Amino acid sequence: MVVRRNRDLRPAPLPGRHLDDGHGLWRYADRIAVRCHRCDTPGWVVGTSQSRRFRCLGCSEALDGGCGCSRCGAGDWVGPVRYSGYRPCGYCGHKWVSAEVRQARAASAVRTLVADCSQCGRSSEVDVTLSRLRGNEAIDPHFGLPLRLVERTAAGLLWAYNEDHLQALHDYAVAPLRERAGVTNASMFSRLPQWMKLARNRVLLQRSVERLQKRLLGER
Repeated sequence: MVVRRNRDLRPAPLPGRHLDDGHGLWRYADRIAVRCHRCDTPGWVVGTSQSRRFRCLGCSEALDGGCGCSRCGAGDWVGPVRYSGYRPCGYCGHKWVSAEVRQARAASAVRTLVADCSQCGRSSEVDVTLSRLRGNEAIDPHFGLPLRLVERTAAGLLWAYNEDHLQALHDYAVAPLRERAGVTNASMFSRLPQWMKLARNRVLLQRSVERLQKRLLGER
C-alpha cells in the first residue's frame, strides 16, 4: 500500500528556520515579469494552467502557448533552441554519426546538418529535430522571453519570475537554519545554484533579492 504524503499537514517552520515544502519552480510560473524580445518593453507572461500569453504594449507583439510544460511542443517560442540528430555513417556504417548546433532563436530552414564520422572521417548529412532550451537560463519557460528580474552578483546570476518568487528567495536567504521535510530533489530550493546555498553568501543573496524587489516596485 502506497501512503501519499500530505504537504499541507507538515508543521510550519519555527521562527528563524526555513522549511522546504517541496514545491517546484513552476509554482511561480503563472505570472512572469519579462521584456519583449523585439523592443525590450517590460511586460508580463500571464495565463492559466492550460494556456499562456504575452502581449507587448510597445510593439504589439503577441505570443500564445499551450500548457507550457516541457513535454508539450505547442505554442510560440522565441528563446534558445537546439538542433540535433544522429544516424549510421553513410559510408562505413559506423554508429553513430551525430550532429548538434545551438542557436539563440529557431531558424525554420534547418532540416539537416553535416557531421563527420569518427571512424572513417567522411561527412554525412544528418536529419535533425528542434528542441527548446530552457535549462537555467534567465528566460521565461513558456516562450523563452528574457526575464526582467535579473541581478548579476559576485557569486553568480540571480533571477526571479515575480514578487512571490522574490519573497520566497528572501525568506530562504535570511533564515539561519534551513530544513527539508522529507521532500524530493525536485523542489525549487533543492535545485538552487550552489552559491545560493552557501552560508557565506546569505547576505549577498539577501541584498541582491532586495534590490530586485525595489526595482519591481519602481516599475509599477
